[in-house]
Amino acid sequence: MSLDPLLRPRSVAVVGASADPSRIGGMVLANLRNSGFAGDIFAVSRSGAIDGVHCVATVDALPHGIDLAFLAVPAEATPDAVRACAAAGMRAVIVGSAGYAESGPEGAARQAEIAAIAQARGMRVVGPNCNGLYNARLPVSVGFNVGHALRITPGDVAILSHSGALFDVFARRLMDFGAGLSLFVSAGNEADLNVLDYLEYCIADEATRVIALVLDGIADGRRLRTLARAAADAGKALVALKVGLSDRGEAAAVAHSSRMTSGGRAYQALLEACGIPLARTVEGLIAGAALVSRHGRGAGGAAVFSTSGAGGALMADLAEARDIAMPDFASSTQAVLDRHTRFSRAVNPIDVGVFGSFAAIDEIAGAVAADPEVGVVIGFLPTLAPVSRQQLASAYAAAQRASGKPHLILSPGGLDDAGRAAFETEGLMCFTETGCCLEAVAAFLAPAASLAEAKAAPIDPLTPGPLGEADSLALLDRFGVPVVKAIVCADAEAAVRAAGEIGYPVVAKGVVEGVAHKSDHGLVHLNLADDAALRGACAAIDGPVLVQPMLRGELEAIVGVTVSSDVGALLLAGHGGIHAEALGDYAVWSIPASRDEIERKLKASSLGRIVTGERWRFPETWPALVEALLAVQRLALAGEGTIAAIDVNPLLLGGEGAVAVDALVVGAELRSELAAA
Repeated sequence: MSLDPLLRPRSVAVVGASADPSRIGGMVLANLRNSGFAGDIFAVSRSGAIDGVHCVATVDALPHGIDLAFLAVPAEATPDAVRACAAAGMRAVIVGSAGYAESGPEGAARQAEIAAIAQARGMRVVGPNCNGLYNARLPVSVGFNVGHALRITPGDVAILSHSGALFDVFARRLMDFGAGLSLFVSAGNEADLNVLDYLEYCIADEATRVIALVLDGIADGRRLRTLARAAADAGKALVALKVGLSDRGEAAAVAHSSRMTSGGRAYQALLEACGIPLARTVEGLIAGAALVSRHGRGAGGAAVFSTSGAGGALMADLAEARDIAMPDFASSTQAVLDRHTRFSRAVNPIDVGVFGSFAAIDEIAGAVAADPEVGVVIGFLPTLAPVSRQQLASAYAAAQRASGKPHLILSPGGLDDAGRAAFETEGLMCFTETGCCLEAVAAFLAPAASLAEAKAAPIDPLTPGPLGEADSLALLDRFGVPVVKAIVCADAEAAVRAAGEIGYPVVAKGVVEGVAHKSDHGLVHLNLADDAALRGACAAIDGPVLVQPMLRGELEAIVGVTVSSDVGALLLAGHGGIHAEALGDYAVWSIPASRDEIERKLKASSLGRIVTGERWRFPETWPALVEALLAVQRLALAGEGTIAAIDVNPLLLGGEGAVAVDALVVGAELRSELAAA
C-alpha cells in the first residue's frame, strides 16, 4: 500500500478533538488548521463545533474513506478507535498516546492488538507513542509538538525520528541554517510502520534530497544496507544520530564476539558500512543535513583560515578527533601563499597574520579553494574588525562560487546581527559552535559506502547452541581458516596415542557438552611434555579430551562474528586471549565487507598497527590475518540464518602466519522459513 494517504493526505480527521488548547486533541486540531492544509478537515468530539470545524460524535458518523486520522484518545480506548477507523474506510491512523509496549505486558498486548487490526484491514499505523508528522511541502501538520505549530520553510530535508519531542529543535535549527523541510515523521513504537519504511518512501520522494535519521534502533540492518544503496543510486544523502551509543554488553551471550559488539559499536559499524555519517549531537545532525542540502556531498579535507594561531591549532586537533583530514597544500597552492607571506610560512591551518593584511585575500582564498585536496574551507574568526569582515566575506563568496566548495564561517565568540548578515548575504553558512561546525563538515566529507556484496554456498542448518570445539575447527577449516590439528580422544590411552602422532608438547582440553569457555572451568591443560603429564591431565578432566599440539605465537588475536536481529552480522578482530573483552580494542565491520574495507579499518586498530609495524618480524602475518578474516566472513555468509556467532580465540600470529587454536561456532534458533524448507 502506498504511504501517500498518510504522508500526503487529502483529508484528515482528529478523533478526540477538543476546544481546550492545552489538550492533545485541541493542539492537533489547531496545528492542522493553522498549517495551511488545503484538504478536508474533520473532527470527532461531542463539542458540536470547534473554531468553525464541524464535529461529529462518533467515528462512524464521518464520511467514508478519509485518508488519515489522528487518534487523541487514551491508550485503553485506542484499539476500539482503530477498529472504528478501519470500519470507516480510513487509510491510515496516527496513535499519539503512550501506554503500549514501553509500559509493560498489558501495554505490549494492546500494541499487538492495534497492529493486528491494521494488518487485517489493510490500514497503516504511525506510532503508538508518537508526536505525529509534518509535510512542509503540502503543507500539512498533524501533531502536538511545539514544532507542529510552526510555519516551517519547505525544502528538501526529511527528518525521520523515533523521538518526536525534539521536532521543535530540529525545525528551528534547520531554518536557522537556511534550509527547509520536506517531511518529518515521529515513528514512536513502530507497531506497524517503522523508520525504514519512511526511509524507503523518502528515497523515492522527488521533494527530498537529504534524509536525517534519529534512531533508537532499527528493525533490519540488511534492509538498511539495501536502502542506503538505493539512496546513493538516487542521489540522496543520509545522515544519522543514534540515541544510546554506549556499549551495553550482553552478559548472557555465549560468544566473546557477541558481548564485544553489542550496543554502540554495532550501530557505528553498520552505519559506516552504509556510508551514513554519524552525528554526535542534535545540532550537528541538522547542521550536517543543512550543509549537504545546500552543497551536496563533498570529498577531500578541510582548509582552515584563522585569525588566531592558537585557534588554528585547536581546529587541527578537533578535526583530527573527528577524522576530518587537513591536507597539505599542493605545490601550486603553496606557491601562491608563499608570494604573499610577510614572515613564517602559510600551512594548513593558515594563520592569516602571516600575510600582514587582507590585501591579497581574494587571490589567496581562490587558490586554497581550488586546491584538489580541499573539499571545504572554514574561516575561524574569534575576532575580526568590520572592515576586514566585509573584505573576507567577499573573498570567500567569490572563492565559493568559483570552486563550488562550501566556505563556512565559525565565530565561537558569536556574531552580531551585522556580522552575520555580512556573511549570510554572500551565501556563506555561519556557525558559533565549533563542535556543531565540525560535525557538519564531517557529514559533508563522509566517504561513500562501497556496500560490498558477497555470497557463499549455504551450509546445512546447525543445531542451536554451541558446537564442540573439534566440529567448530573443522567447519572453519572447510572455509579456509588455518586451524590447529585436533584429535578427540575417549580416554587417556587414546590421548597418548594421539600425542605420539602429533608430537609433544601437547594441549589437553576437556570435551564437555554445553561448556563453551573451557579455561574458565579448569578444563584446559597446557604444555604437557610427556605421557605421564598427559595421563595426569586426562585424570583431572575425567572424560573425553581434545589433544592438540602446543603452539606458540608472538601475538594472540580474536576473530569473530556475531549476528543480531537488528544490525545483522558483524565481523570483529582485535587482541585475543582471556582478556579480549577487557582490552576493548578491536575493529568491527558490518558484513559483507570488502577486502579494502577490512584492511583499512584493521590497519587503524592497535592489532593492525602492531603486525604492520617496523618492529614486527613476520611479514607473512598481515596477509594471513586478512585472509583469515575473509574466510570467517565466508563462513558467516554461508551460515546466514543458522549461525548466531563465531569465535576464533586465540588466533595465533607469528612465523606461521595465522593459526586458529581454539574456536567456537554457535548455532542459531532456526527461522521458520528455514525450518519449513
